Amino acid sequence: MHSKLLYWKGCMSRLRTTKIANATEDLLRRMEIDYETLGDDEGCCGSVLLRTGQVEDAKRVAGRTVKMIRSKGYTEVVTSCPGCFRTMSEEYKKAFGYVPFRVRHISQLLYENREGLRVHLRPWKVKVTYHDPCHLGRHMGIYEEPRALISMVPGVELVEFKYNRKLAVCCGSGGGVHSAFPEIALAVAKAVVNDRPPGVEIIVTSCPFCNYNLKEAGSAEIIDLPEFLIRAWRD
Repeated sequence: MHSKLLYWKGCMSRLRTTKIANATEDLLRRMEIDYETLGDDEGCCGSVLLRTGQVEDAKRVAGRTVKMIRSKGYTEVVTSCPGCFRTMSEEYKKAFGYVPFRVRHISQLLYENREGLRVHLRPWKVKVTYHDPCHLGRHMGIYEEPRALISMVPGVELVEFKYNRKLAVCCGSGGGVHSAFPEIALAVAKAVVNDRPPGVEIIVTSCPFCNYNLKEAGSAEIIDLPEFLIRAWRD
């Protein structure tokens, strides 16, 4: 079997929010976590097709993805995208009965290796809030790992949105809304950004779709979790 971790970037991080994928790889290297990517061979997990009702096409795409990962011998996959995480770990089970590899979100892997990360973090006096992505939070129950990682940075003040965790407001991008109804996606994003707690300088999220859509709202700095940790890295 393969000895290294597969970092699955996901379509959004690979093609549009490339800073997320680059920061994630940079952080993994700095933490000396062995990993590989599929490079140009990485396809799609099928999440967007599934969420927009194209179920049979999603199954065909998912089948090719499972076959590729299994053929290369990877037994563990980590991804930047909560949509990929949910699809690979939950939807693949429904479609195929089982998943021949372990799937985790990057926040889970980083949290597991947090002691190796903690020693490299410099003091940073900044007020931030965390936006819970729908797929990562409500759908997969991952709430505390990202918050714990943010709070590890000395000097950071983490304050919550009024609605957080299972009550968090969607960024407005999910389910194909950004593509089909961009004006609604933008309106929702603006509502989220404008509802941030007073004095917050940075909104941290753990989803490339949230990152992309919230940035379009302007008026606040939006960065992904690995980007935030890279910025806090002690040179």
